[in-house]
Amino acid sequence: MPVQSPSPQSAQRNDRGNRTRQTILDAAATLFADKGFKATGVRDIAAAAGVNQALVSYHFGGKGALYHEIWAEAVDHAAQLAVTTDLAGADYPERELVRIFATAMASRRHLAPMILREQLDPEQLLERKSLTKMLGFMELTEAVLEQIPLRKGARQYDPQIVHLCVVGPLIHFLVATRVREAAAQTVARPVTTPGLDEFVDTLGDMLSHALRPPNEGSN
Repeated sequence: MPVQSPSPQSAQRNDRGNRTRQTILDAAATLFADKGFKATGVRDIAAAAGVNQALVSYHFGGKGALYHEIWAEAVDHAAQLAVTTDLAGADYPERELVRIFATAMASRRHLAPMILREQLDPEQLLERKSLTKMLGFMELTEAVLEQIPLRKGARQYDPQIVHLCVVGPLIHFLVATRVREAAAQTVARPVTTPGLDEFVDTLGDMLSHALRPPNEGSN
């Protein structure tokens, strides 16, 4: 029996539902970043998204599930970037790793402040679903470290420490952009306002020099 294509009406409903879902995700991410998980209610999210409160539960099942979905989307986005970049075939996969994390976080502009705020009150970050998704970032870091040749007698770094040394500066850079721009216009001493690409290149270079044999991490 041939498979029937969805009717135009059905396709329109699906498209409308997907748009509504994304609107709710964006609104929730903004509120979680600005107010934190506990201080954000489903009613707040619905109001910010301009939808009926029941639609939040319909699409996500509740505030906790919505929070987890934001994490899942970010990790899946980073993983997809890793596949597209072909980390295994890169000359300097550690530099590409920095770029992947930076691109994934910057493309979801509320993710970095959301992470920073939730670190102060990590109720949801300690949930199994969130921890499992966060390990997806760690797995990318571990895969990259396995591809880098250790210099003779060199210390083998804990992947978690390397991961924190990459993600921590990126989060701080993204969150503090407005502060740097304001300081550059206010204080007497020079304050640079580097762009994300420049910061990523510098962080990638530093990581290469730390992990690779002498001269191998140089351009």
